Amino acid sequence: MIPIFEQGQGKGIGHSLRSFRERFDKICSEHIHAGRAKAFAFIFYDFTDQHLRRLLKDQGVFVQLDRLAGDKLSIFFLHTGSRRSVEAFNQQFLSQLGIAESVTLPAVVFFKVKEGELTDIAVVELDKSHLIHGFKELYDVIEKYIADELAAVDHGPRAIRWLKSGAKFISTEAFAALLGRVFQAAGF
Repeated sequence: MIPIFEQGQGKGIGHSLRSFRERFDKICSEHIHAGRAKAFAFIFYDFTDQHLRRLLKDQGVFVQLDRLAGDKLSIFFLHTGSRRSVEAFNQQFLSQLGIAESVTLPAVVFFKVKEGELTDIAVVELDKSHLIHGFKELYDVIEKYIADELAAVDHGPRAIRWLKSGAKFISTEAFAALLGRVFQAAGF
C-alpha cells in the first residue's frame, strides 16, 4: 500500500503528490526490478464515501492490505482531505483509461507495466458501503487478483463487477504527464 499525500515531503511510506507525479514511471520500474511488485493497482473512491475513506486511513486495514499485496502488487491510493483533488484525479485518470462513463466508484484499477506502458488494465467496482463488509470486499478483490496472478480475469463473486478498459495501453510517461495536468488543474 502506497499512499499519495496531498501535502508533505513523501518521507517514510508514501509519496507527496509532486514526487509521485514526477517519479511515477520510475516508481513502477523500481518496484518491478526490485521484486516488490509484478503489477499495480489504484483504489479510486468518491470523496463523500466516508466508509472507504475511514478504511484507507485505518492503520490496521493498511497493514492487512499491505501484507496481502506483498511482493506481487503495489497499491496506490490518494490520501487527501481535498474533495477537488480526489475528483480531479478520478476524472482525469478514469477518462484516460476510457472508463470514466462506465465505472461506478469506489473501484480498484489493476494494471501491469511493460516496457514503459500500462497494460492489462482491469477494473473492479466495489459494491459494499458498510465499513466491515467494505473491507472484506476490498480484501477479497485484491486477493482474487493476486491468486489469479494477473492471469485471465474471471468473473468472481456476483457482487463484484469486472470491467475491461477501453485503452489497450498507456505509456507511463503519458500517465505521468496526465498526473501533472490533474494536479496543476487542482492547484498543486
